Amino acid sequence: MVVNLPNILTISRLLLIPVFAYALLADGFSLRWVAAIAFGIAAATDWLDGFIARKLNQVTEFGKIVDPLVDRVLIASAIFVLYIKISNVIPLWAIIIIVGRDLMMVIGWLYISHRGKRMSVIRSGRLATATLMMAFFLLFVNVQLSSNILETASIWLFYTGMALSLISGLSYLKIGNIIMRSNQAES
Repeated sequence: MVVNLPNILTISRLLLIPVFAYALLADGFSLRWVAAIAFGIAAATDWLDGFIARKLNQVTEFGKIVDPLVDRVLIASAIFVLYIKISNVIPLWAIIIIVGRDLMMVIGWLYISHRGKRMSVIRSGRLATATLMMAFFLLFVNVQLSSNILETASIWLFYTGMALSLISGLSYLKIGNIIMRSNQAES
């Protein structure tokens, strides 16, 4: 691993997962704020590490592989913890859709990488991830505030993120299929 600021931010995002998970599930007013702040910082590092990597020309192979993987783990962790805490807001079928799509993506990326090919993150995938992270952040905050307006906005963002996730998943399937067909043509 190349040690640079973007890669450190990616690893810090991974390390924040147990912090927000524990804090949200704990029974304490202050800890629930810690959960929201820790998740907010983790979500912000997703944007920040990519921005810095491109701006300072510090894009690495480690970052290309680990950054999207950490995003998937962050989203899965957040959705499971939120389901445990507020299962009346996030239905199980939505978790299955989002986590299933992400699992499919990781398996696809691994398979394509094993075949010596690379798939880049696409704009709709970034937008889906950002939308879900914003929805989860608002849901973390709403666990503390119990605001109907905030809950409605976060649920709307959640379902928008889920739809974008499905759309980008279909795009990734199409791109992966094209990559694998070109790989077969080269053989």
